[in-house]
Amino acid sequence: MPNMLKVIIAVFVLLILIGIGLLGKRLLRAYIFRSAKVQSSESFWIEFCAGIIVIVVAIAEFGNNRPYPNLLNWAGVLIFFAGGLLQFIARRQLYDDRTFEERLSSGFEAAQTKLYAHLRYPGASALILLVLGFCLALDSYWALGLAIFLFIPGVFIYVSQQERKLYDKFGGRWLDYKKSSKRVIPGVF
Repeated sequence: MPNMLKVIIAVFVLLILIGIGLLGKRLLRAYIFRSAKVQSSESFWIEFCAGIIVIVVAIAEFGNNRPYPNLLNWAGVLIFFAGGLLQFIARRQLYDDRTFEERLSSGFEAAQTKLYAHLRYPGASALILLVLGFCLALDSYWALGLAIFLFIPGVFIYVSQQERKLYDKFGGRWLDYKKSSKRVIPGVF
């Protein structure tokens, strides 16, 4: 019987190796870049703290129950992997589009091709998939509930603050881009 926590750790290591393969030396810089810096960091801290709470509850509940792996746990591992892969692909597409300095000067316009043409925040989508997959893989329904009621709203608060900042900076150009793409869920929202 496989330990699902060990499986998740192995998938995480695999994702890091894939990230190094896709981004190479740019891996660290890809996670420092932000197209729109939000003035206040309270939304980041809400998202961060909620994420830590969800992860701790999931691991604690897994440690107490040690559930036998089932199909839902393996689906959670696949969702976790898909979220990590989406994160690296999105970052790679940003780096393939233009140089770092050009993206900083043009803002969101550098991210209107490929994946970003349809989805404005694939990083947020990926983060949600990672957390939900983690909760399902560890069979932690308490953590899943916390993710839905604490973490996901924290992500949307952060995204909303970024959108306000981008609207203030780019006005009509931002609205045109906003009309042609979805926020976090392709084809839906």
